[in-house]
Amino acid sequence: MKDFLKKVTKGIGISPSKICLHAFNQNFKDAINVDWYSKGNYYEAVFYKENLEHIAIFSLSGILIEYKLYLPEGYLPLPIKNMAETIGEIMNAVMRNKGNMVEYEIIVRDSKLTRHLITLSDIGSLIEEKIL
Repeated sequence: MKDFLKKVTKGIGISPSKICLHAFNQNFKDAINVDWYSKGNYYEAVFYKENLEHIAIFSLSGILIEYKLYLPEGYLPLPIKNMAETIGEIMNAVMRNKGNMVEYEIIVRDSKLTRHLITLSDIGSLIEEKIL
């Protein structure tokens, strides 16, 4: 039980370097409820901004590598939503920005209740599809 609790709470209370904190504050003003995690050769910040959950990944030297934004269905751009709905019902959606390239990772459930993880470009083109 002790090991389980360690694993669940690992990373909570981590303080990143000052350079990471500065980079975070430059990129994500008005963020609230920020939790930092140390992942070996990078830091991960989980936080809320405008009532939406975000995850930002920073190098140890403070460079923003990637950020993710968990999106309610109503926040999806129409081309993304339309493409995902050709496969089935949208269950979960994440917008990923990595190196200024935006992609959407969406879990969709088809009519046979099979879940698919699809990755779409910022204009709705299918990049990858996996059955979960």
